[in-house]
Amino acid sequence: MIHDLAIYGAGGFGRETALLIQQINTVSVQWNVIGFFDDGLPAGTMVDGLLVLGGIGELNQYSKSLALAVAIADPVMRKSIVSKIESPDVFYPVIIHPSAIVEQGRNKIGRGSIITANCILTTGISLGNFVIVNLATTLGHDVVLDDYCSIMPGCHISGNCKMGECTMMGTGSRTLQNLTIGKKCKIGAGAVLINSFEDGVTIVGVPGRVA
Repeated sequence: MIHDLAIYGAGGFGRETALLIQQINTVSVQWNVIGFFDDGLPAGTMVDGLLVLGGIGELNQYSKSLALAVAIADPVMRKSIVSKIESPDVFYPVIIHPSAIVEQGRNKIGRGSIITANCILTTGISLGNFVIVNLATTLGHDVVLDDYCSIMPGCHISGNCKMGECTMMGTGSRTLQNLTIGKKCKIGAGAVLINSFEDGVTIVGVPGRVA
């Protein structure tokens, strides 16, 4: 069955998500992409060949069953947007690129999560709701990413690591095994984490330290 799907966010990651869904449909047609919702662009704007349908107000008035991909990279902003969506007809599918290696039977993936091209998820992994795992990222065994985490391209998270809600991991950063990173942390691009960190800190450098 083919479902109507819209993307919230017509910026860079939203456009990449539209391409991701197009590539899913190339393998097996699952989605009819009806356009974007975005409060920052006027309704009727065309973005990569798709129509901007409006913002949150228009989305909340949508009266038919609609799959929604919330394609906002910033985790705090993504959480705020989800909190404003009130339509009972909106649901949030898990979206996984065909090239990603994900053993779904051994891993738990929460609603609204997006896993992009060439990612590898091994075993015993738990992703919360609305998690983004971006291009060519690897997650080792028993990694836990709480709700709204954003993992940017080329990251490597070793086994038994946990990241708290709304933490964002910058491009090319990595962790050693058995670490716990708190909520709302920001991990700079290229950082290498060898220690655990508490909530709300910005971590940069090699080895990673609080900025």
